[in-house]
Amino acid sequence: MNESPLVSIVLPTYNGARYLAQSIQSCLNQTYQHWELILVDDASTDHTSQVIADHVARDSRIWSVRHDTNRKLPAALNTGFAIAKGDYLTWTSDDNLYRPNALAEMVAFLFQHTEADAVYTDYSEIDETGEIIRTIGVPNPPELAYRAFHIPCFLFRRQVYETTGSYDEDLFLAEDYDYWLRVIARFHPQALHQNLYLYRRHNASLTKQFGTDVAAARERTLRRHLPHLQSGATRAGAWLYLAELAVQRRDFWQALRHWFQALKQAPLLAISLIRRSKNHA
Repeated sequence: MNESPLVSIVLPTYNGARYLAQSIQSCLNQTYQHWELILVDDASTDHTSQVIADHVARDSRIWSVRHDTNRKLPAALNTGFAIAKGDYLTWTSDDNLYRPNALAEMVAFLFQHTEADAVYTDYSEIDETGEIIRTIGVPNPPELAYRAFHIPCFLFRRQVYETTGSYDEDLFLAEDYDYWLRVIARFHPQALHQNLYLYRRHNASLTKQFGTDVAAARERTLRRHLPHLQSGATRAGAWLYLAELAVQRRDFWQALRHWFQALKQAPLLAISLIRRSKNHA
């Protein structure tokens, strides 16, 4: 592979003009400069199109495509990745920010760890003004499969996308979780414990608007993938996560049934994870 592989960044947006310029600027600020930025406007009705046009005119590495109708996030991602040319692929949101060394560190990691098919990193949550709220340390595999962790900063080798295929357009709000479950079933992602990304929490974000729906969508997605999880330990963790969601709904009988399923799959691990969750409560 070329020593300076092309990184394709897909940036879907829908009425995201408020923070979009900042998100694009964080790509322009990268110390690793061999990238292309594909802006996918999902039929915005605010002045997103003007923000996009201004940046496309300034930098030949930035280009855009627009949907005629609002088709939601999974479709916007598929539109972007279908035309991406990079050796490495990723996507970011119109309200989030890369730290300047994000691409450089992830590209270097994949160069140094040829056994890794993808890399994902720690990040910080920020508020509407950009102030840091907290720092998130991402889990190591295989915990990704059953904890539904948010993974906003990552880099795939092209082979991962070509093999895994498109995002499921019927899984709006859980498309990313479903994609990661499909990836870890066939590939070997690794965690890079460096804080390389700023994830913004604000009232207009999808997470804020659809919080309860996101949890329900992720539960449906995990149930669909559960029979295909390969190890007993991973299945045990999945059942414990489903138990946790049942407790949040105050469905304690359902939670108890899920706990028993976890114990059947991997008794010692299940007990360990239950104890750990109590310690973190």
